[in-house]
Amino acid sequence: MRETTRQAWLLLVILLSVPLVGCLGSEGEPENENPITMNVHYDATAGMIEQRIQNGRTISTTGVELSFDFARVTSKAGVMKSFTYDPGDDDDGSNSITVNANDQAEITYTYLTHGLFTAVLTAVDESDNARSMEVQIRIDKETIWTQANTDAPSNMPVSTMPDCECAAPEKISLDSTITNGGGFVGAQVTVSWHLINPDSVEEAAHTEQIGNGQNASWSHSEYNIAKGDWSLEVTIDAGNDSIDISHRVMVLYAEEESLPNPLEAPVSNEQEISLSQKEN
Repeated sequence: MRETTRQAWLLLVILLSVPLVGCLGSEGEPENENPITMNVHYDATAGMIEQRIQNGRTISTTGVELSFDFARVTSKAGVMKSFTYDPGDDDDGSNSITVNANDQAEITYTYLTHGLFTAVLTAVDESDNARSMEVQIRIDKETIWTQANTDAPSNMPVSTMPDCECAAPEKISLDSTITNGGGFVGAQVTVSWHLINPDSVEEAAHTEQIGNGQNASWSHSEYNIAKGDWSLEVTIDAGNDSIDISHRVMVLYAEEESLPNPLEAPVSNEQEISLSQKEN
């Protein structure tokens, strides 16, 4: 009898405790769910810096301009207060741009250094709720380097040190042309290109004989790139004519950037009619 009574009480305790489970909360229920929806649009996440250097002087540098549209970011807790873009190309976030959401919703930033950057986009609403997302940005660099009428070619520096805590470039790609100006009729020069790594070790080289008024070219791609200061050097091995040098060197990263998230344009009535005619 006592055993039966004990079992009955045990069953009663179990039945009374079941409803409490829902009151305490389950693991599947989200706690403090963020009310902000990060619907940010951007047409590009990669680009190439273009630099021109002539006879040792930098003539121009064109950065990569990227834009991010926060206009469709919303919050269940109220209107948006601010938007921030941290480009990831500095150590302390000093290049971050923050705008008042009441004034503008698009942030544009120009990259002037190469690397695989982790950019952070942040939105804050009027209740001070904040939400962030990361976007991978790939910035390559192309340098056009020229030197005219020289019998003592200068070395072209090639930096493969990214401006971020990220991987080294995937490769250095170069296309170079040397023209023999022809100081003497029938004069011929022998020239060599040398690609030197940061440890002053020659990684690649090429030699050509160039006749009077003629030119020669060398194209090369170097992989397994070490971070640091490389150089592209030209030597005149034979002959004393002046030469013209034109290097095109690209520092290229692996294509690991985030996919663009463009804003789809609405289809016009004329486009709908055209599509309908094609289907028929």
